[in-house]
Amino acid sequence: MEEIKSRYSTRESFISELAFAMSDHDIQEEQYLNLTQQNLSVILREDYSWGKKWPAEGDEVIFVDKTPSWEAFHLMEEFADSIANSRITKELYHALEKRHPFSAFRYAAESTGVIQQWYQWRDHWQNEQAEEWMHENGVDFKDGKIIADGKHTFVWSWDDE
Repeated sequence: MEEIKSRYSTRESFISELAFAMSDHDIQEEQYLNLTQQNLSVILREDYSWGKKWPAEGDEVIFVDKTPSWEAFHLMEEFADSIANSRITKELYHALEKRHPFSAFRYAAESTGVIQQWYQWRDHWQNEQAEEWMHENGVDFKDGKIIADGKHTFVWSWDDE
């Protein structure tokens, strides 16, 4: 049987995509890492069956935990605290008090000129979270391949659905 190559060229590119998967809070989907196919995939909930990307029978998979929204909210607070300009810090905190704090925060970061700083801060933190998840779940990327110790993975079976 031919070995499947990972679609990720480097460990960093894998971590970056894993970090994005962990931060994606679409309630209609679950993310999983397919070690057999060497990729991250999405399973959409039942009411969106047309978009399902189910693993094949016998694929070794592990579901990817999503970052809780309260942690992402706390990250925005930490970022606001890190800004040396008290006016900008106040604007960012004011955005967090709004009805839709995530989009309000992004808008406030754009309008105050710190959006690129925010994206760098957030991306660094998300990558750290992804690496921590990898460590906790025995997952790594070595020699161009996603590997796992097998303690947290399972073999997909249609009976598992």
